[in-house]
Amino acid sequence: MKSKRMRSAFAIPCAALMALASAAYGQTRPGWDLIWADEFNGPNIDATKWSISNGASNVNQELEYYSNSSKNVFIQNGCLVLRAIKEDVGGRNYTSGKMTSAGKGDWLYGRFEVRAKLNNGQGMWPAIWMMPTDNAYGGWPASGEIDIMELLGNQPNKIYSTDHWSTNGANTQSQGTYTLKTGTFADTFHVFAFEWEAGKQRMYVDDSLFYSGTHGAPFDKRFYFILNVAVGGSWPGNPNASTVFPNDMVVDYARVYQKSTSTMKPSATHGSQEIPPGAGLCKGVFKNGGVESRVSLLDLSGRVKQRWQLGAGETCNLVAALPDGMYLFEVISGGQAYTLKYMKSRSALGRLF
Repeated sequence: MKSKRMRSAFAIPCAALMALASAAYGQTRPGWDLIWADEFNGPNIDATKWSISNGASNVNQELEYYSNSSKNVFIQNGCLVLRAIKEDVGGRNYTSGKMTSAGKGDWLYGRFEVRAKLNNGQGMWPAIWMMPTDNAYGGWPASGEIDIMELLGNQPNKIYSTDHWSTNGANTQSQGTYTLKTGTFADTFHVFAFEWEAGKQRMYVDDSLFYSGTHGAPFDKRFYFILNVAVGGSWPGNPNASTVFPNDMVVDYARVYQKSTSTMKPSATHGSQEIPPGAGLCKGVFKNGGVESRVSLLDLSGRVKQRWQLGAGETCNLVAALPDGMYLFEVISGGQAYTLKYMKSRSALGRLF
């Protein structure tokens, strides 16, 4: 059984605090800082991190009705279960589970990691994927899609990882596959990971690299998590008499890391610190530099506490209505992501580390 404990952030050095945050989630990774995670220790789905879909699927000729019922999406033994059931709901013959972090967690660059045991059986289609928050380049596929893992139930030992984008309005994709030497992905848990930096994408199974991409736009904007189990559709085909229901995808955890080496080294200039170059922070007020930037304050589990969209020269007050404590301060500027740890205390307006 997994467990996690958090101690007070106050009076703890920053490096130790971040180590505590990683240890609290039960995982540290050399060279990476854990910035968001759900260990599914329950007893309920964390509504500050996930929204549960409810409604019939209208894509890919799928057959499921995504249900927010506790029969389809629930926590059991420290894991998330997304369960497909053969039952008639909403004009469909199957129900299933889908969760997204849209509006509650999205990121530009990092390492995205999900440990899961997958479905199998004809017509089953579990997936771990990401979609763009803002559709900055237009509707699908122009703003991109990142499929970290898709499995077709009639190929239970093989997964697909795919980047989608648009070329002259048409869907374009780059794909890699990974096949187990023995057994299936339904036999035991595996770690599916996506490492993403500017112009580069890498996919792993159990730390084994099997796909590399070198795509820039549209993969230079924030994306959010999706976990789901589809039933039937144009790619996997439909269930048949051999398909067993209920049929579960079980998720041990979902985690997001940022590279430790990408943490900014602030330089002091007349009491302010440059983040990014051309921007400044002084007495708790952030002044944006020469390009439009997205500024966020997040707690140590990655939940957004405050967010601003700032033009050149515009300011925001980081400490207004903000409780004392340790936060992550993030700036997205010119296609680059900058992150620092930020402490507000009773004795100071704020301090960056």
